Amino acid sequence: MSEDREGTYVYGVVPAGVKLEGLDRKGEGMPEVWLVEVGDLAAVVSDLPANEETATRDHVLAHSHVLAAIAETTTVVPLRFGMVFPSDEAIRDDLLQARHDELTQLLERFDGRVQMTLKVSYNEERVLREILESNDEIAQLREAVRGSSKEQSRDARIRLGEMVNAAIEERRERDGADILEQLKSVSLAGVPQPLENELMVLNAPLLVERKQLDAFEDAVDEVAKGKEELMRFKLLGPMPAYHFTDVEEPAWA
Repeated sequence: MSEDREGTYVYGVVPAGVKLEGLDRKGEGMPEVWLVEVGDLAAVVSDLPANEETATRDHVLAHSHVLAAIAETTTVVPLRFGMVFPSDEAIRDDLLQARHDELTQLLERFDGRVQMTLKVSYNEERVLREILESNDEIAQLREAVRGSSKEQSRDARIRLGEMVNAAIEERRERDGADILEQLKSVSLAGVPQPLENELMVLNAPLLVERKQLDAFEDAVDEVAKGKEELMRFKLLGPMPAYHFTDVEEPAWA
């Protein structure tokens, strides 16, 4: 901690008096952090990077690493990247006291809860094979295109691409809904996000009780095993409930 610093970076807000565990992993680019407290709230803070322009990428990673490490053991209300205050007094006055009731309510709502983000993508070769095997019209058009020149089959190729895309979209909606349905018993809420590419099936932050993490991860493993030839599963977390803080009381519909 620098005695004479130009500003203080704030990662998030936790209950006052908590122990910051898991934040000594320097190999993950963890900065030195400490608490600025007032009453029953505390801000998790650090010095600014030595050179903000060259350190931006590293600090973005540090921001997420710090919050994820805290979320492993403690409830934290995450702040957006880039929150800087000129002094500890400003943090106490303009953040912790000015927004005390809102921050306290969020800490209470997410006490013992974390976000796990599930990303699922198709194996391209396998999903195309299944579509061809299950849709005679697509299979026949594909064979017809194969036997024609590109100029002769231009319209047919466009039609084939449209049909395959429509079939993948239909399959994606069905598969994504099925995965979420199988995880409802071990999660509190889900807020599917926009997909990152055309082969992605699901990009879903899920709210999970920390004490149920093992059961949740086992359930995800079980679902993944049943679909391992068709899909690839990636589970991220635990992390703060980034995608649920603006929901009045997150729950499955």
